[in-house]
Amino acid sequence: MGYGRFSLVNAVKLQERIMVVSDGTGDTAESYVQAVLAQFKLPDTKVTRHPKIQSKTEFRKLLDSIKAPYLVAYTFAAQDLRKKAWSLIRDRKLTGIDLLYPAVEIFSSFLQTNPTQATGALHSTQASDYFERIEAIEFTVKHDDGMKLNELSKADIVLVGVSRSSKTPTSIFLAHKGYKVANVPLVPGIDAPKELLDAHEQGVPIVFLTISPIDLERIRKVRFQNLRKKDVASSDNYINAERIREELESARQLARRHGWPILDVTDKAIEESASEILLLVNARSS
Repeated sequence: MGYGRFSLVNAVKLQERIMVVSDGTGDTAESYVQAVLAQFKLPDTKVTRHPKIQSKTEFRKLLDSIKAPYLVAYTFAAQDLRKKAWSLIRDRKLTGIDLLYPAVEIFSSFLQTNPTQATGALHSTQASDYFERIEAIEFTVKHDDGMKLNELSKADIVLVGVSRSSKTPTSIFLAHKGYKVANVPLVPGIDAPKELLDAHEQGVPIVFLTISPIDLERIRKVRFQNLRKKDVASSDNYINAERIREELESARQLARRHGWPILDVTDKAIEESASEILLLVNARSS
């Protein structure tokens, strides 16, 4: 897929034309969509949610109320509705995505802009069934960025790393495959959370993600430009090249002390990083 024709102007025009439809509450589906959107350089994107759509008639009526271009992200537990959804969307010339199927490329095509990281498609997964994946995605969203540290022992995998080292998108990709993933940021000058070390002692697989200092500086500067200074703690240190190198080295030393596998995600697509994480975890458990 070529991205040369995409522009931020077109993306801004389209970013309010995204809806999430579910036969349940839609909470997990919306969180998943927001996690995918977080990979794009866009201002605040509004996603409208339509929960409790439990029949073909309701879904048809909803689709008839909108006009293309629109992206309809849906998740239906009812098989008959799920099977019919795609044809209803296609007939109205809308863009549709079943959240069990490729995500990032579809968002990229609709928004007409590149993802900020070199991600490829979210390939169809081999998790045991629909509900396991939804449960994994829900767990991963709730345990993003150091949230609910007291539940780290329930995770299948814990990813750690400094800010902007691809922890969240990689976690979401693995969740799409059915793995419950938590991710924990390593903050300069602050000890690793006790709960993280406890999870390590309990045998929870922990993988440290690192990235080249040059790439991390570039990514952070882009993020910093899109945020107000007050939104980034210790902003000078956050984008300072020397401090970034020190931060990465300190985090790497922590990983080495505890024997956590280290994965360099520099120039890696998300799916490539995810595959290598699974190899590392499986190698440790065998």
